[in-house]
Amino acid sequence: MMGFLRSLFGTKESPAPEAVVTAAVTAPPPLPPQASPSFSAPDFIECTDRRFFEILETYQNRTRPLHDHVTWDADEEARLKTRRIEAYQLRNGTGYKPHDVFHLWPYNAVEPEHVIKRVQLKKTAPKTLPEYSQIMHVNVVSDRVMKAITALEEGRHAFYPLEIVQAEGGTSYRYYFMQFLEHTDCTVPKLGGFRKGVRQDGTTYWVRASTDDKVSLDIGRVGARHLFCDKRAKSGCFISGELVTKLGDFLPQGYYLAEVGLVRARPDA
Repeated sequence: MMGFLRSLFGTKESPAPEAVVTAAVTAPPPLPPQASPSFSAPDFIECTDRRFFEILETYQNRTRPLHDHVTWDADEEARLKTRRIEAYQLRNGTGYKPHDVFHLWPYNAVEPEHVIKRVQLKKTAPKTLPEYSQIMHVNVVSDRVMKAITALEEGRHAFYPLEIVQAEGGTSYRYYFMQFLEHTDCTVPKLGGFRKGVRQDGTTYWVRASTDDKVSLDIGRVGARHLFCDKRAKSGCFISGELVTKLGDFLPQGYYLAEVGLVRARPDA
């Protein structure tokens, strides 16, 4: 799915605090109406049995991320960050020292003991916390959202428990840092939403157009995925209609869902 580098971090399994009190909904809102324009692409067959959406940002009237509403032990996070980098260097046999490792290829799960486990809400924090947000540029999701994702696809993401506590004691909220463990390439640029660029050596490449024209996904490459970080996603993520229905109203203000096309390559193409 939110953007997925700068001052990141990690977490470990800790005892589950009280249930998350967030913007959970009692009944999911209806999905946006399904468009059915005429389809003409000789190399592809349009798929109508599933629906997918791109998570996009408006950048207007946007809810501030959880990062702006919490504080943490800066010395402990600096220590854990160093451990994450050292583990990356050891695993990959390199002297390269990245800024942090949550979004580095190859995507390897961070060691749970190298991830911070507790942050504290500021007194000015909103009463209702966003269920899908970021802290230190790492995706964080509520316990409810994590359970909905793992119920549909187990093992495609790493989740690290995070306890969010109120400034003066009282309620604590169970959240998770979410790390994508793969970077997909599921779009079909020639079907729309992209423009072709030409390098100095004459080779070509695809780049997203500045408009919000509809893009298409190849269901053969999407496979059984429901939430994935794609190399050509404008804001990072695509999400299935099944997961959208399961999650209901989970996006904070400033994010929205844009339906994408879904196609399959013709066997004889």
